[in-house]
Amino acid sequence: MKVSLETLEDQLYLGHIHGPCSYLPDRDSSLLFLDGRYVGVMYRLLLDNGYRRHGLHVYRPDCSDCLECHILRIDVNDFHLSRNQKRVRRRGSEVFQHTVASPSCTPEKLALYNRYLEFQHDRTGNERINERQYREFFVDSFLGHNTFELQLYHAGRLVGVAILDQVAEALSAVYFYFDPEMARYSPGTYAILLEIEMAQQRGLRFFYPGYYIPQCAAMNYKARFRPAQWRRVGEGDWQSLPSSGCSFS
Repeated sequence: MKVSLETLEDQLYLGHIHGPCSYLPDRDSSLLFLDGRYVGVMYRLLLDNGYRRHGLHVYRPDCSDCLECHILRIDVNDFHLSRNQKRVRRRGSEVFQHTVASPSCTPEKLALYNRYLEFQHDRTGNERINERQYREFFVDSFLGHNTFELQLYHAGRLVGVAILDQVAEALSAVYFYFDPEMARYSPGTYAILLEIEMAQQRGLRFFYPGYYIPQCAAMNYKARFRPAQWRRVGEGDWQSLPSSGCSFS
């Protein structure tokens, strides 16, 4: 039996969380949350409608006066590395080693993530997360073994962790954090290139890097992986991402 998006949202609705937008400082955000424990195979439908996973929950933007969050996906069979991406890929292969493992919480990962939060989001003191919070976000998943980690190492030391979900014929990036000392090697770009390769090797079709927000400079790097397709959250058909990126009205 086919279940509609509206039925899923009605049956699994948990509530909305309101607050300042994490991406656009002059905006407020409203996130609609569903209980992911009962989503099952329907998560593929939700992924195409702008939902992302957060532990055992899924959420999407539901902001009344803003439509800046866009769904982005890359057909991994059509993907071509740019000149700069080839350079990052080559340099990263010299600097990093990588492995795939099941999600887990360790003191090393917790310390690394909190260093990343301080560097990337200026979060210190009481804003640092503890082991319980880390597990709820990065380890807990309703997808079982289809959630896994891509770990980056440098000189035997963990320097980056990507949380990934395999959903039907798609690979979805949940989160990536890294050692700020490695920032000069573009670990975020390097990790996405590895993830696209992983999707290709697994015979998958699409890679979902997360929301693309044209007005957020920190998110614009996602538009450099081409060719790509985009659509607004909750509306419209898939379109090819223009070569200059997007600026929507």
